[in-house]
This record gives sequence, structure tokens and C-alpha cells, in this order.
Amino acid sequence: MKPNKDRHLRVMKRLLSHLRGLAALYALPALLLAGCGGDNTLPANTLSEEQMSNILADIHLAESRVNRLQLRSLDSSLMLFNRLKSDIWKKYKVDTLAYRESYNYYMTHPEVMTRIYEKVGKKIEQREKSSNIKL
Repeated sequence: MKPNKDRHLRVMKRLLSHLRGLAALYALPALLLAGCGGDNTLPANTLSEEQMSNILADIHLAESRVNRLQLRSLDSSLMLFNRLKSDIWKKYKVDTLAYRESYNYYMTHPEVMTRIYEKVGKKIEQREKSSNIKL
């Protein structure tokens, strides 16, 4: 069982490295846009930063879980991933439209998306430390 745990840790470290890269990617445009100001009011039905970070953490863990299974069929992988996403929507009482619109909003506000992904990385690290990762 030790080799599986080592493999799991390698997968999680790659995922965290990827998330840090995404946070860095969002940081540059955020710095460029920081002086632009603008309206910081969230549109109606936009998920909060905390909700988005929880959902995105679960989505990234679900992706990791599916990848770790190394299913031979892309269709099977997609079916499993879609099932896991459906469970995530139910867990957070969110529909795909609300998630998609929120994601699109945050993608146009890179400084906020950077904060969200920093939270995602911390949440995954916390779950890894507490061994509360269900893969």
C-alpha cells in the first residue's frame, strides 16, 4: 500500500504545482489591471469567492481522482468526471449555469481569480495534510 500512497503524494504535488502556476498566471494581468478601478459589485447570482474556491478545489480533486484511475476509454473518464461534477453541484446546491456564469465573471477579474486559486491551493494542502482527500 506504500507505493500507492507515494504515487498519490506525487499526483497531489503535481496538482498543487499546477495550481500555483495558475495563480501566477492570473497575478500578472491582475497587477496590470490593478490601477483600473471599476465596480467591485458582484452581479446577481454570482457565487462568492469562498463558494468558488470550495467548488474548484473539489473539481480539481475529482480530476485528479479520474486521472489516477487511468481508464483506457476517454468516454469512461468523461462519464465518471461528469458524475463527480454532478455530485459537487449537489453538495454545494449549485447548478451548472450559476457556476459557469460565476466562473466567467471571475475570469474577467483576474485579481479575484488569483485570490480564489490561492484559496484552492490552501484547501487542497489542508485536505492532504489531514488525509481527508477522497480519491
